[in-house]
Amino acid sequence: MIGFNKLKGKFHNIIKQFEQNYDTALACIKRFVRLQKVVTAIKGPLYKRSNEIIEIDITYECNLRCANCNRSCTQAPSKERMTVAQIEKFVNESINKGIRWKLIFLLGGEPTLHPDILTILSILLDYKKKYSPNTRVSLTTNGTGDFVKNVLRKVPKGITIEDTNKGSRGYRHWSFNAAPIDSIWYKLLDFCNGCSELSECGMGLTPYGYYCCSIAGGIDRIFGFDMGRKTLPEKNDLMIEQVKKFCRLCGHFKIYERDSRIILSSTWERVYKEYKLKKPKLTLY
Repeated sequence: MIGFNKLKGKFHNIIKQFEQNYDTALACIKRFVRLQKVVTAIKGPLYKRSNEIIEIDITYECNLRCANCNRSCTQAPSKERMTVAQIEKFVNESINKGIRWKLIFLLGGEPTLHPDILTILSILLDYKKKYSPNTRVSLTTNGTGDFVKNVLRKVPKGITIEDTNKGSRGYRHWSFNAAPIDSIWYKLLDFCNGCSELSECGMGLTPYGYYCCSIAGGIDRIFGFDMGRKTLPEKNDLMIEQVKKFCRLCGHFKIYERDSRIILSSTWERVYKEYKLKKPKLTLY
């Protein structure tokens, strides 16, 4: 009886795994068809950027070296950061255009390493209190190290702390440096469809302007396309030209199930080498 139960359990697991793989394969096929240029021309982009959420990368400096970092903090370390004046400009633009954000995320890099982090938080908290009380201002941190923890203790009330708690060894993210344009499977797809980052994470703001998503801003600092918008886009602006440009380079656009393998496709291998020789100069926001 014990042997039969074990055999039954193994058989059940095999069936379950088959069902999961079948569902994954079916979802990939459906997405592959949906992203075809012909289908996109008829139905429009699959994803559109959120007008309610924004991620602000205030610094690209980080105290960890996570694998597959989608801001290239590991692959191409940098101390580039936003200024207090740029944050003030963002707030003024938001007020002038009557935008009351649902979520404002502060990220990096590790945002607590920014020397003016408390001033930046104060500015955003002031915007929340005086103009948009329903806005949630969130600080995303890896929570690692005495310096970071000391800064977190000083964060004022009204700021939500999202601690990813990566630990000193860092974290392995989804394969980011697997550029779709380096694969024959993506030649017929329309990159204007984007991915769920557009709607779930919202628009991005970096030292070099506004992007369709914050990952796109991280890509631009490496490639040097200098496509950051210098003024806050209108709500009906889908930033399609950016989506097309950056999604073809981003592993998050991949059709198949995302994984955490360390992949460096040919385009990324080339551009990282060029970056180490000469960093591109982008126009500041």
